[in-house]
Amino acid sequence: MAARLTLVLGMHRSGTSALTRALHCLGVGLGDRFLGHPCNPKGFFEDADFNACNSDILDRLGHAWHDVAPFDPDALHQQAQGAFGVRALALLREKLSAHASFGLKDPRQSRLLPFWRPLLEAGGIQTHCLLALRHPASVAHSLARRDGMTPAHSHALWLWHLLDAIEGSRGLPCLVVDYDLLLAGPERQVQRMGDFLALPVDTARLREFSHSFLDAALCHHKAGNGMAAADSLWADMALRLHDALQPAAQQPAPLEDWPGLPRLLRLCQNLRHKALRLPSPAAPLRGPFAEGRPSTEAAR
Repeated sequence: MAARLTLVLGMHRSGTSALTRALHCLGVGLGDRFLGHPCNPKGFFEDADFNACNSDILDRLGHAWHDVAPFDPDALHQQAQGAFGVRALALLREKLSAHASFGLKDPRQSRLLPFWRPLLEAGGIQTHCLLALRHPASVAHSLARRDGMTPAHSHALWLWHLLDAIEGSRGLPCLVVDYDLLLAGPERQVQRMGDFLALPVDTARLREFSHSFLDAALCHHKAGNGMAAADSLWADMALRLHDALQPAAQQPAPLEDWPGLPRLLRLCQNLRHKALRLPSPAAPLRGPFAEGRPSTEAAR
């Protein structure tokens, strides 16, 4: 039987950690080497080795996680073809070897799929994607608090992560999961994920996830609670993409079976062309993630 992998995609601060933790309710293995940092008291559920590999890819290309710039897919393909790609595939196989189904989360991978896709195919790894969706204004407020990131910078980063995740996952089964809907109705969203992955829901784990792990109080920033209106072209474009994706997060079928996919892809193409013509809003950051790497201490 081919190894099964679930990739959790999405922008930083979009509920990717909660979505990854929800996979535990479906019996998906997450490993035992996680990044840890006090800015997320419930845990990142981000594999330390996989994160280090993605950070190395960014370093090789001269990028940081917070860069607002298009990534060159040809350069990523080239990295995958060399010795570094061989080591990355060996890491994937090692992670999958102890589990019938394994989940990996790192927001960086949303932009690095041109590197990982050839390796997944070479390894014969059956792959599904979960795309975390959170309102870009909520993400902007969270990143302003944690990293001192400007709203325009955050919205631009949100846009590039979602555009690259949608384009990079084409051809793979992909389910959009809204973070606010997960908080409001975890049972329904976890069942939706289970149907998508053809995995049964463990009711005891779901009960613990719903009543002990999820905590709406940790969601400090919700769109609509006195947040400022969109104040830049980046914000306007991010909001357009968010609004276009929301219907996909409210239906059971994955993106490839969603009737609105052709319209979404046309919008993505249009937004990408516009984004390429805009000046970068990037600015210096502050805080623990300014250098691009969170704590390397692994929680076992």
